[in-house]
Amino acid sequence: MAAISISFLLLLISFAAFVTPTTATAGTVFDMELVHRDSPKSPLYNSSLTPFDRLQAAALRSVNRASYLATRIAMKTSLDIDLGLRFDAEFLMGFSMGSPNLQAVWGIVDTGSDLNWVNCVGCQCFNRTATLFNASASLSYKTVTCYSDECSSLGRGFCTEDETCQYHYAYGDGSNIDGLLSTDTFRLHSVQSNQFTFIPNMVFGCNFRSLSTAGDDLGSLIGLGPRPPSLIHQLAPKYISKYFSYCLNQWVEAGLGSRLFLGRGNTTITGTPTVTRLMTQDGYYAVQLNSISIPGVFDISLLNRRSHLSAGGGNIIFDSGTVLTMLDNEVVDELVRELTFFVKLPMVKPTGPFKLCFVVRSTEQEETLPGLWFGFDGKSGNLRVGPEKLFVWFSRFVKCMVITGVVDKIQIFGHMTQQNFMVGHDLEKMELSIIEKDCTKMNPN
Repeated sequence: MAAISISFLLLLISFAAFVTPTTATAGTVFDMELVHRDSPKSPLYNSSLTPFDRLQAAALRSVNRASYLATRIAMKTSLDIDLGLRFDAEFLMGFSMGSPNLQAVWGIVDTGSDLNWVNCVGCQCFNRTATLFNASASLSYKTVTCYSDECSSLGRGFCTEDETCQYHYAYGDGSNIDGLLSTDTFRLHSVQSNQFTFIPNMVFGCNFRSLSTAGDDLGSLIGLGPRPPSLIHQLAPKYISKYFSYCLNQWVEAGLGSRLFLGRGNTTITGTPTVTRLMTQDGYYAVQLNSISIPGVFDISLLNRRSHLSAGGGNIIFDSGTVLTMLDNEVVDELVRELTFFVKLPMVKPTGPFKLCFVVRSTEQEETLPGLWFGFDGKSGNLRVGPEKLFVWFSRFVKCMVITGVVDKIQIFGHMTQQNFMVGHDLEKMELSIIEKDCTKMNPN
């Protein structure tokens, strides 16, 4: 991990030698590379794992993540929960912070978190191999007063003796996290333009204690949640439109070519997208899913299914941090029955969270696996999800469906089902747009 971190830092320095950095201005679109945890670029990459090992680990992370979301939503808070589960990273983003000497950081990107934070030098941290931010080496670093709007919006901030905004989160498993709400200059790199942009006075948490038993603690998190002080809320509307989108490449390719766009440009999304109403549900982005079907074959309604999400707030969360798609157990059972009759392939008894697996021994057999239509609310809410997004290789001749049952009635549209879609979150119009896109062949602004 240390070698990769040093290589990443040297890469940023070499880029800086050929690119003149700029300061963010209104109308900017940031085009960021997202790195999957299983990519060779990732500091979490483990070359000894087989594809099967990675799939099994991903399935376990999905179950853990769903349990974590269900606990958060049931408690109506993002605070008093098991800290360890929040570090089950899927996609990472590289950025730099501080001045005049930049410090390279890997951050977990999470659409369900609102606070950006890093573990700082001097931190009592469980994972001591993660990068630590040296706040004292940055001339632009400042702490935030406890009387500020930023501290008030945090909800968990309180005053120290010197009137600095401090936070303390205590968790049910004995983990805890303490830090100071702070500001510093961030530097983001846009892929297409190869442009570095400085953004001053970005609010983040500087942790001086992070005691967790999680093994995936990278020491930093980038929150893209719907509430302040998430990254999108800080950038909009001063620098960008109140909009972000992402395109996640095929999971089997370890997320190579995945992108995050902060702000909306003219070519970020082209074509006719699926559009549905976007709702912010307990700190997450939710939509209303009405049905799942194969036209002329079956149509499964979700309208009268019980949901633990708040009434009128949608019934399924769009989440980049969950791998599998998790639906109401009765819906999954009905879907398995329908596909069992429709698909004329031998079946294999599934293991783990998987509910339906087929023997696939040829390209011709693979082509008989169907896509599904997801009927989201709205006149333009119908979305076809192809079989390459619904079935994953479990072993050499076995493909399993990536839709499984829920944990505690919380339905989640996971990132395997979102792969090679451009998924846009318009926080002004409150719309979610989805359009087919080859993430490796994008031509963004």
